Amino acid sequence: MNINDNEPIFAIGIAAKKLGIAVPTMRMYEKAGLIIPYRSETGRRFYSFSDLKRITYIRKLIKNEALNLAGIRRLLAILPCWSIKPCPVESRDKCPAFNECKIICWMFPDTACKELNRTCRTCSVAGFGQHVGHHLPTTCPPLAHHLVIND
Repeated sequence: MNINDNEPIFAIGIAAKKLGIAVPTMRMYEKAGLIIPYRSETGRRFYSFSDLKRITYIRKLIKNEALNLAGIRRLLAILPCWSIKPCPVESRDKCPAFNECKIICWMFPDTACKELNRTCRTCSVAGFGQHVGHHLPTTCPPLAHHLVIND
């Protein structure tokens, strides 16, 4: 049996145990907008191997780089989603994620991606760490020039 890295197969308790963290910590990361768990029809949270890698990376940023959740959220907010997931200029110019670099793109209710029926859960921007560093934004604060995230 071959399992896709993006297939949500771990319930929140199992995911937390595999990561060595508490379930409330997982919920805190979700509330902060740092992770987007899959939700079943009954509302249960499930996580994939990719989600576990992402949470591990978040933990490294907290422990090794002394970033807090707001700092990580700020780093994610300056990701150039419009370069990672090319979007038409006309859509990008009206997109709040392009015009406002203080909030993570998937936290906006009405982005260009959502207009194009793209889902945040499967987006390469939401799965940071894989594509960051290729294109840095020019419309955000100077911190963007120092942003390089490697796995």
